[in-house]
Amino acid sequence: MWGVRYLPIYLAAIATLQESEGYRVLFVCCVTTKSHYNFYQGIIKEFADSGNHVTVITPYASKDERRDGKIREVLVPEGDVVQTGPNRFNMTMMTFLQQMQTLMPICVESMGRREVQNLRREKFDVVLLSPFNDCYLSLVQQLEAPLVYVSPYGLTSNTAEVVGNPIFPSYVTTVALDYTYPLTFAQRTKNVLAGIALNLLFNYYMRPKMEEECYKSGLCSDGTPSFAKIQRNASMLFVNSVRELETPPRPYITSVIHLGGIHCRPAEPLPKDLSDWVEGAGEDGFVYFSLGTAIKSIDLSESHRKILTKAFRSLKQRVLWKWDDDSIPGMPPNVRVAKWLPQQDILGHPKLRLFITHGGLLSTLESVYHGRPVLGMPVFGDQMGNMKEVERQGWGKMVPWNDLTEGRLVEEIISVMNNKTMHEVVASKSRLMRDQPMTPKERLLFWTGYVIRHKGAEHLRSPIAQMPWYKVYNVDVWMTLVALCALITWLFCRISLSAIRFLLRNGKAKRD
Repeated sequence: MWGVRYLPIYLAAIATLQESEGYRVLFVCCVTTKSHYNFYQGIIKEFADSGNHVTVITPYASKDERRDGKIREVLVPEGDVVQTGPNRFNMTMMTFLQQMQTLMPICVESMGRREVQNLRREKFDVVLLSPFNDCYLSLVQQLEAPLVYVSPYGLTSNTAEVVGNPIFPSYVTTVALDYTYPLTFAQRTKNVLAGIALNLLFNYYMRPKMEEECYKSGLCSDGTPSFAKIQRNASMLFVNSVRELETPPRPYITSVIHLGGIHCRPAEPLPKDLSDWVEGAGEDGFVYFSLGTAIKSIDLSESHRKILTKAFRSLKQRVLWKWDDDSIPGMPPNVRVAKWLPQQDILGHPKLRLFITHGGLLSTLESVYHGRPVLGMPVFGDQMGNMKEVERQGWGKMVPWNDLTEGRLVEEIISVMNNKTMHEVVASKSRLMRDQPMTPKERLLFWTGYVIRHKGAEHLRSPIAQMPWYKVYNVDVWMTLVALCALITWLFCRISLSAIRFLLRNGKAKRD
């Protein structure tokens, strides 16, 4: 009700923003993946459509129209981590750490480009910064514009630390793990340790290394404050999450803004050739299979490919498969492949019977938005955790690659397609996602304008961002109280024992 009560104020502020000449926004998302960039594009589009001028540092040239000159792209192709990354099917903790190491020189290399350095002479009203781009904090400092962090995930432990949002690993799972609520004692212990490990990785290795690389390259001057200090002056954090769908609910400070689903939209008609193919499926409909953009089809093993093609061949539905080539060896007649597909238009098509997905966050949000149950085949990162949560909530199933067989895959496809309960659950969640007092676009425009109007909105910054963790959770207080209780107990026991000895000695003396 609070949001509804103040909705007219929000809308008036947004209308004022749209009627003005617009703000000048710099969005740094140069070290990223295509899937994350889809979320960022949702933000860029809404800024531009509302009359703001957006400069984007990105590895991807947009296929979209330039929106009347409101979008300017500074291209840094080296930032596409999918092209330089390892085989996602063989991803281990060691390969993950190795890839983290490659991100630091990539970030500094991209910032050293002449087109990027020329931005130092321009004026921006606000700077948006995505993860793994911390070397740009020196540029943020020089531009003297409010800083907003943008997370393509929900609230993670390291991003929460930036804005001072409390984290409760007792029931909120670290993004690297696949636990679901409620957590056992062992899971809570591992969750705490994983959160500590991630914070150590980012705070004491990656960020200092990026700072070191920045100074070595001459892109950071001696007067530049530490990256940690610049980072903790962030005004807000935009997260790719829908608060109304988070289970269990968790506490947030005012400066954490939920923009999950900002890239989602109603389905549009399919291209004619694809539409004709879909209509040709008849009443049986079709299945859509995509492993997203962060996973390369060429990395799929031959054994897994054969299982997939045999399973799809046995279906009476047609199968639309996102594949990075023009054909697949042994491709069945009921299968069509394409390098790129309009996913949201497909998910909103009435003849779609099932979405088989890798379980990425954007794909799961799109599935909820369009009310589609899913069959998950997670590969790496947060995908396993996303799909376990989908299973827990009851609107999909998961098939691990290690357990993949033709029979198991066909069985699960038919099971999810024919499960009325799953369809009802995801339809209910779709209604929740759409039933909000403000749309993601309205939140984006209002709070960005708020930060600019109030010169960084310092009054909203949480003191937690400047406090050590042991003070935030009163660890020192509790240790003191425990020590005091232990001391009192020890003294009581000593006094009691002394009293007992005294009484025993007196009793013995009287008997003698």
